[in-house]
Order: sequence, then C-alpha cells, then structure tokens
Amino acid sequence: MSVAYQVKPTVEKKQEIRKLLSGYWGNDVWDIRDSFFDDLRPAKWSLSNKTIDFSSFSSSIKNEVKYMYAYRLQEKEIRLITVVAYGIALNRFAEFLNEYYPHIASIVDITYDKALLQWRSFLVDKGMSINDDGEISNKQYETVFNQLYSFFTNLYDTRDEYEKDIWDCRKIPGAKITENKSNYYLNFSDIPVEFRELVKKFIKFRTTNNSQGQCEADIMALRLFTKYIHAQEPTWKNLTMLTRKHMENYLSWYREYTIGWKKRHIEYLISLRIFLDYIQRAMYSEAPELPSVCLLFKEDIPRKPQKPENDIKYIPERVLQQLEDNLEHLTPSEYIPIVFLLRASGWRISDILNLRYDTCLDRTSQGWYLCGDILKTQILNHRIPITDEVYAVVQAVVDEVKEKSTDDNNPNHLLFVRFDGKRKGRCPQGYLIQQALNRLSKNQNITDDQGNVFHFGNHAFRHTKGVELINNGMNILHVQKWMAHASPEMTLCYAKILDTTMRKSWEEATKQGLFKIDESGKIKKINISDIQNEDVIEWEYIRHNLDAVRMPLGYCMKPKKQECHTQLNPCLTCRNLCTTPDFIPQYELEIQETKALIERGKAQGRTVWVEKNMSLLKRYEEILKVLKEGKIHHKAGKKGREYIGEERNNDK
Repeated sequence: MSVAYQVKPTVEKKQEIRKLLSGYWGNDVWDIRDSFFDDLRPAKWSLSNKTIDFSSFSSSIKNEVKYMYAYRLQEKEIRLITVVAYGIALNRFAEFLNEYYPHIASIVDITYDKALLQWRSFLVDKGMSINDDGEISNKQYETVFNQLYSFFTNLYDTRDEYEKDIWDCRKIPGAKITENKSNYYLNFSDIPVEFRELVKKFIKFRTTNNSQGQCEADIMALRLFTKYIHAQEPTWKNLTMLTRKHMENYLSWYREYTIGWKKRHIEYLISLRIFLDYIQRAMYSEAPELPSVCLLFKEDIPRKPQKPENDIKYIPERVLQQLEDNLEHLTPSEYIPIVFLLRASGWRISDILNLRYDTCLDRTSQGWYLCGDILKTQILNHRIPITDEVYAVVQAVVDEVKEKSTDDNNPNHLLFVRFDGKRKGRCPQGYLIQQALNRLSKNQNITDDQGNVFHFGNHAFRHTKGVELINNGMNILHVQKWMAHASPEMTLCYAKILDTTMRKSWEEATKQGLFKIDESGKIKKINISDIQNEDVIEWEYIRHNLDAVRMPLGYCMKPKKQECHTQLNPCLTCRNLCTTPDFIPQYELEIQETKALIERGKAQGRTVWVEKNMSLLKRYEEILKVLKEGKIHHKAGKKGREYIGEERNNDK
C-alpha cells in the first residue's frame, strides 16, 4: 500500500472531522448504554465490555480514530459491536504509535510498509504469535491498522483516481465490479516507477470493457513482466528497445517462477500479449519498436488443457433430494431463497445476487417469469419461466425487501441485500452461500453415492440444471437460450454428460438382458455380453429407453417426457395428403411393421409405446380401407386438388 505521492490532511477535511466530533462523538469514551446509541445498539449484547475508550491516543490521532468509527457507524458500514470488539487492538495500536511515532500529526504521516513490519514486531514482543505467512494470528490487530491507514489515505487524497497508485473502482465511472465480491481496488504500487504510468494508461482503457477481477489479473501479469525487465535493463524508462531476446529470457524465467500456477500461468501470458499488442496499435510512445508478433509468438502461450467430456461438476439426484429434505436447516435462513433460485433457474450465483426486487418478476398469459441481467454474456433482461411455487418464494422476498429498502440502504433495489455493515446496499458475497451449504451438508450428513459428505459448489447448480433440461427433452437450442450461453459449445457439454448418465441407466435397466426382434419377427432375449457391435448396443438402449415411433424414413427419438403433437406421422392427419390405390403395398408394409413394434412393446410392458403405435396403426388401416375400395384418400377433396390460392374462393 505504499504510495509515491505523500498524502497530507487538507484544511477542508480537518473541518469535516471537527464538525462531526462537535457532539457526543467528540467524547474520549463512548458508553454504548447511552441513549445516543439506541438506534445502533443490537437488542442482544454478547460482549462484557460496554465502552469504547480512545483516551490512550495522542490528541491529533485520537480525533482521526474517533472520526473514522463515527463516520462508519453513521453510514452503517460497521456494527457497534464490532467497534467495541476492537477495543483491545485499539489500545495496543495507541501504545505502538506513542512508542514509535510520538510526534506524527496524522496516521498518513507514517510509511505503511515500514510501519506494518514495526507493528508486527511490536505485537510479537507483546506475546502475539505469527502464522506461516508472517502475519499476526489474530487478524483484528492488522485489520485496525489497515482500516485506519486506508480510510485516511482515501479521505485526504483528493487527486483524480487515475493519478493515484491505488484505484478504488467504485470511484471510476463505468468500472465493472462483481456485486457478490468485495474486491474494489487496483494496486499499481508494485509496478516499477519507470513503467507505472504506462501500465496505468493501459489499465485505464481496460476498465472500460473488463471487470475489476480481469484488470487485477492484468496488473499482476504486468508486474511480473516489468519487474523482470527493470532488473535486466535498469536504465530503461520505456519498452521501445524490447527485443525477442528479452522475451525469450523472460519466458524461461517465467516458466520456472510459475510452476504449479496452471491456469494463471496461461492467463498472465495472454494478458501480456494483449498489452504489447494494444500499446503498439494505440501508438503509445513507450511501445516497443519491434512488432508485438515478433516479440511474443503464438506458440509461446501453452494451450489450455482440454477437460474430459464428463468433467462437469453437477449434483447427483440423490444429493439433490437430501438437500431439499434439509434445506429448512440452512443457516442463516436468508440464504434459503438464494439456494432455491440457484436450483430452479440454473443461473450463476452472481446473476442471482444481482436480481432487482422491482424487475425480477414478470407475468404473461403463459405464467410467471424470472427476469434479470446475465452479466458474463451481457444479456440484459433475460427471462426464464418459473413455477407458481418459485414465484411465491421470490414474491415473499420482494415484499420483505421492498418494505425495508430506502435510497440509502438499497439504492440499486437489489433483491438480496445487506441493509447495514460494510456491505450496506450490496448483496451477500457468493462464497458465503457455498460455505453455508457445506455446513449444512456436514451437519445433516448429506452424502454422495460412496457415503462421503458431499461438497457443494455454487456453479454446480448451473451444470445440474443444464443436464436436467436436456434430460427432460428440451431442444438444445432452447437450453442454450435458457442458460444464456454465448455459444452452443458449453450447452453441448451438458449433452455429453447426458450420454454418460444414459449409459449408466441403460446398464442398470438391462441387467436382466434385453429383447431383440429376430429375422422371423419373433422376440428374442439377449445378454449385453453377447453383443460385440457397440452401435447395436447403443441402438438397443435407445429402443429400450426412448419413445421410438417408426416414421416413414426412420424413427422418432424423442424422450418419453417430451410431448410432440406431430410425432404420429403428420401426413396421415394432414388435409393435403393425397394417396391413391397405387400406394396399397406400401401401406400394407407399414401396417405389418407397426404390428411387430406393437407386439414387441407389449412383451416389454411399454404401455405408452404401444398406445401411440396403436393409434398410428389405426390411421394406416383406415386409409388402407379407403384405398382398397378403389377410392382416393384426400381430405381437401377435389377442390383442394384442382384449385389453388384465390381460385378456391371464387369456386361456386
């Protein structure tokens, strides 16, 4: 967090501090039992301490500390019980400042990196333990220090955000922040000063189209690159003299440095390629003179390893049933409707948490729809149908949130929102829902097929919904639209999962053998082991599990659950079908084959199959009867055969 620019308190900000501290907030000791705190004090107080004492700080620092907590309490960015819980850490921090920095006028007068190391050493001397990362085990102590320093650095730094070495994306117009995460900052302080402005100029452009998370990854990639180049060429002020030799040396170092990084190893190289390509196309004066394609080759960036076709993390039916049976025990209970929507919609957790209470439901003549924006693929006002049960759950949340919401605590009209605390006006963090699900899984012993406690992932609900939609017979293009996939490739992955689950189902269904019609038309029982041809196995599975109705040129392969009003040869019921006695042999053959299918269906107990083929047989026989009488079958009649268009209307 160290910055090259030295932040100093301004006259205006000092006046703001004095103004806020002119009342009760100005007291050195805050007694939370005072009526002043009635609106901030929770009904149940779990701490023995009832006061907050700032008297140990020097006068100038004391006012800053009081101001920060008073301001954050007023804005409901922090809870009163949290401030009281920080009491011991605050007293230690006051002792530290009095010993190491007795003469400073503001918290920003200290050098962050140096002071952090001193603070840790001070705490170790007082008996505090250090974890494996070299940090104080009790996080409260570093939290107090970091909050104070970052708060006043931001308060006193009145420069344009782009001039700073640490950007707050909340202050950048149009910057994309993922609502269900708490990452706001872009830190350039580790970029060598010689290249810092170049990187900041590039990232300024990137914030217009990319998320804070992507920009953060770009900065990390460029930090590695610029620090390496600066070490090799310490006199460089730009990248104009960059050569392929420099890149080869960097790639050699980078491969060793990023061992085990897997995904990040590739992503950072892609970020570097985009950077070099863009600064050249944008004609930056600091850009390399050599074309970027001559610096970083296509083959320098490894291909992303292809996932196995069945490497989609979905939730088995058995686990889903256990979850539904125990969902009432999920804590906190406010997460229950979130999980309910994850299950019902198949949307990403970020899209569920981005729903707005005033626009998330829509009613048409066909029923209720869930409406929201799909952030990843930028599909706005995306709609999917929902049941009355799902509607009732969402409407209950809407009614409750709408009543509590104001322009201050919920300015964006979020359906799932925090009304106070540091995330006031924002949705819960996505990982908290996953943590709650896994606590539920452990406490209620939700297990997989092997008897192991099941580990939930938020995104697994999305994969589960995709597989479920295809399994229930939805057209793959409709599934793509439902899931708001940018391309059909991801949707096809769900179909591949279906292949795997279907195979297992087929094996279970055919443990006792399967039936086959031999050349004489008789039904014969066969065992799986007797079939060598994999295509035959697959076909026998299809005929066993799907609602196969014979069509003139093949079979209709729709799943049982899918309704189809045209499955029984549509031509047989079409008024425009015209057939003559010349087609009698073909109809006799169709009848013979349909009867064979019916007999096979009866032998296997396939009631639906038999009923639909019986209906088809009846239509064949009705038409054949007409043809054998020497007549033509044509529902439209002579008029339909001899006239077209307006001629039919003019015929008397």
